[in-house]
This record gives sequence, structure tokens and C-alpha cells, in this order.
Amino acid sequence: MKSLITLLFILIFFSFFACQNDASLVGGKWVESSFRNVQTDTCTVLLSTVLSDSLATSGDTVCQIGHRKDALWGEITASFYAEYEVPSVSFDESIDYLFDSITIRLYSSGDYLGDTLVTQRISMYPLTENIQLDDANYLYSTSNIAYDSQNPLSSFSFTPTPGRRSKELEVRLPDEWGKEWFNLLLEDNRVMESQTFFQNYFKGIAFIPDMNAACVNGFQVNDSSFCITLYYHSLTEVITEKELVFNASTTLTFNKIEYDRNGTPIEDLQSGDDNALSTSLSNHQAYMQGMTGMYISIDFPHLNNLCMEGDLVTIESATLQLYPVKGTYGGMYPLPQTLSLYTANKDNVTQGVITDLTGNSVQTGNLVVDEVTYEKTYYSFDLTSFLQTNLGTTGYNRQKLQLILPDNLFFTTLQGVIFGDGDNTTNRETTKLIILYKTYQK
Repeated sequence: MKSLITLLFILIFFSFFACQNDASLVGGKWVESSFRNVQTDTCTVLLSTVLSDSLATSGDTVCQIGHRKDALWGEITASFYAEYEVPSVSFDESIDYLFDSITIRLYSSGDYLGDTLVTQRISMYPLTENIQLDDANYLYSTSNIAYDSQNPLSSFSFTPTPGRRSKELEVRLPDEWGKEWFNLLLEDNRVMESQTFFQNYFKGIAFIPDMNAACVNGFQVNDSSFCITLYYHSLTEVITEKELVFNASTTLTFNKIEYDRNGTPIEDLQSGDDNALSTSLSNHQAYMQGMTGMYISIDFPHLNNLCMEGDLVTIESATLQLYPVKGTYGGMYPLPQTLSLYTANKDNVTQGVITDLTGNSVQTGNLVVDEVTYEKTYYSFDLTSFLQTNLGTTGYNRQKLQLILPDNLFFTTLQGVIFGDGDNTTNRETTKLIILYKTYQK
């Protein structure tokens, strides 16, 4: 009876996510078996950098404008394009109105990449063609819209305000421009009657950074930010100040991102899921960055070696720790606070998101920052369920992981992180997978 109870206990215990040797299924041999708990951090973690073809950036509520060139990320130029919407207004013919000024107002989004201590400059150019969505109703980081580069509408300089979303930047635009628009409104000119007529008269603005800039800055895009305001007043017994607001379109706006990675460890990176660049070819570093389309593929090629540790093997817990390379973050390169981890099939097609053991909460990577030596900063993910599911699988059933910025950062910011693989020597600590597993040996 005691042997039967022991056998039932073992069968129940190993009924979930176990590797087993078929020759060990004879019940009489279980009684003489032994359990062993083992912890290891030597399981190979294979990292690769993957580059998306392009990202949809139209209609986003955050944009990036600026230029940055360094040995870390290469050269990046971010520009913003926007169509403007004509406001509805009616004037009393018995009252005289006078133009005061015209401005553009921007609010920082708080995010940045580069040196925020240097004054930045942005020039505004009139578009020479209308912004149009593609057949899928998107515009992309690689979209091209022509503008008149020889005749800027205006330009302005500013000092970045990292981390301050409430910081307002209001710049006065040329009076000649404002007076022209104001007179067309007073005259009830056809070009101000509807958006269709207005977009043919004024197609929009390209916001182009100074190529000597050292920073890319984020801005909000909404009814308060990127709006052009025309100020005027009425000449009555009591002078009344008024304003008209030309808002940026909620759909016909997009961010264009240009980059040159020559001279960086990932200069050979090509777009496409089939062109993943292994860390063995990129100085033992894997790159992830929003808006440039880079994310990281993670695989565990020797996971099934655990099956050779006993007649039955079960994974009790598993934690993946990813260490940013020292010197690639902090100051000009802030680390993202959250990351997203997805499962993918062998063809790198995304399948689902990594959640906690309950399956109710999405993991975002627990970030631990070492602000003293910068040697032990890492993100951690609980991979217990994922590895339990994949232990013993082969071929098409075998999954891998995709590490990427959350959507709200990947499509709107240049935040990024560079991880070292297990052979990277910059840090004392390197990427590791810590597994606690239980074995049954006959």
C-alpha cells in the first residue's frame, strides 16, 4: 500500500510540463527513485537584433523632432509633418477688426535622446504636396512628402526640458503670414470656406531640425500643442481680444525617421524577420529602439538539455535577467521604465504576450537600477510558464521570445536599450536565465 501511495504521488507531481524517459514508466521502479532540486544559470540565451521594415506614425499624440549623431546609435534625424485645419468663424460687418499676432504653441512630451543642455533649432517649411494616407489609412516613419526647402516659413530656437510635460513653448511667427490669413478670413475668401479649399491653398508644414543639433526632443500633438493661433481684436467701445486656432490634423500628421548606422556594431543590420543579427556579429550586443523599428529576438537553443538531467525533469521557476551594457544608458540615454515580452513561433510571427503565473497581468520587466557602479542594472522576467510549455518541444512547436518597447513608446519615441549577451565583457554581470528545476532519478 505504501508503494502504491508513493507511485500515485509521483505521477500527480510530474503530470505537468515534464521531460521524461519512456523507459522509466514501469511503476515498480518508482519506489527506489530519488528527487533532486537543482538551480542553474548556465542555460544559453541567444539574443538577436531584428529591424522592422517601417512603423506607422500617423495620427500619434507624441512626435519627435531633432538630430543626433554618436557612436552608440549612429545618426538619427526625426522630422514632423502636419496638415492644418481651418477654423470656422464669422465676422460682424458693422465692426472693425485688427490683426495682432500669430504664434505656434508646443508642449514637451518629456522624452528625449541626446544632449539636452544644448539649444535646439527647428525650421518650418511649407509643404508642396498634400499629405495623403495609403490604402491602409496609414503614414509611416519612411513616408516622404515634398516641401519647399528654399523658403522657410519661420524658425525658432529653444532649450529642451527633459521630463517636463507641462512646459509650454510659444513662438511668434512672421506678421506677414498672419496678416495674409487674417485678411482672407475677413474677406470670406473661398480658401477659408472649407478644409478642402484650405488644404489646396496651404498644404501643411514640415518641421525640420537643424542638422547641427545634438538632441532629439519629444512633443505632444493635440489641440493645445502644435496649434497655430491667430490673435486679433475688435474695435468697439470696449476692445475685445480674440483668437482663432488652426489645429494640426488628428490624422494627416506623421513622424519621419532617418538613420545611418555606419560605424556602429549593427551597421550590417537589414530589415526583415529573416535578417536577425546575432550578438555574435554585433560586438555581443543586442539593440532595441522605438521609431527606428529595432527589437530583440530571444531563444534558448539548448533548453532541452535539461531533459538529460534525470528520468523526469520539471521546471519549478525560471527568471530571465537582461543587463544593459554599461556606458550605454543614463544621462543622455534614459532607460525605458517598461518593456514588453511576446511569444513567437519559429518564423518569428508574434503569438501572445508574456504574463505572470496567474495569466492576469502582463509583465513589463522589473527594472532594477544600480546607480552606484552601473554594473548590476537589469530587467527581469518570470519565464516559468513559458519554459514549462516549451521544455521538450522541437520543430514548429518550439517558441521563442520577442522583446520590444510597449506600443505607446515603440511608435512615438526613440527610447532604447542595448543589452549584452552572455559573452559581453563590459559588465561584471551578463544576461542570464536562472532556472530552478526538479529531477527524478531511478
